Parts: sequence; structure tokens; C-alpha cells
Amino acid sequence: MNNSSDDLKREQAIKQFDAGQYLKQLRGEKSLAKVCKLLKITPAHLSEIERGRMPSDSLISALANVYEVNEDDLFLLWGKIPTLTKRELLNRCSLQDMLTDITHNHDLTDTEKDELYGKLYEMYRNFMENKLSKEMP
Repeated sequence: MNNSSDDLKREQAIKQFDAGQYLKQLRGEKSLAKVCKLLKITPAHLSEIERGRMPSDSLISALANVYEVNEDDLFLLWGKIPTLTKRELLNRCSLQDMLTDITHNHDLTDTEKDELYGKLYEMYRNFMENKLSKEMP
């Protein structure tokens, strides 16, 4: 196994541990049993997640609901793609094609890719601003 693979695994393990610690903070004084009842999982399972085990996407969604936090933020803490973002990506062939092309374009540096994504986001924001201004009476 090469160093970059080891580094990625180590980085992911740290993300999972940090996310688990964040969950433990969110639980606060609530008992493990009470939260598990709401989540419909065993205390052992939640305890493992709080110690860094990767939860399923559906469990991340349930955790966000129980703790009343932003679901996307919780997904990103674990280094996972949020459900709605994943669904949008899977349903939009043009978006898949664009991301694939940019990802495989070796003529672009990471900095140039970031700049391109920033411009695409800016274009989206401008589009929405124009759309909303046209809809206002």
C-alpha cells in the first residue's frame, strides 16, 4: 500500500473519530438508551459510532433529525456526500459528464479546478439572483 493511500485512510479515520465525538457532544446529558430508542438502534451501535465507526447514510439522516442539526453538515463531517447532492448527481447526466471531464483533465491543476468550480458556483448564484428579481412584482 502506498503512502497516499495510507494518508487517506488515516485522514478518514480522523474524520470519523471527530464526527463521533461531535455526536457525543450533541447527545450531551441525554442517555444513550433514550437516543437509541429514537434512532431504533442498540446502545452498542451508537457507542461504536460515537467512537468513530462509519454510520449508514440513513442513520446519518436520522441522527441529524434527532439532534436537530443540518443533515448536509453531518454527512460532510464523515466525509460523505449528502443524500440530496448524491441524488442530484445521479439524476443529472450533464453534471456527471462535467465532473468526470474536469476530474480526468490532467491539463488542469487543482488550483485551476477550484477556480473553475468557484466560477460555476458564481454563475449559479447570478442565475438565481436574476431569476428571483424577475419573479418579484
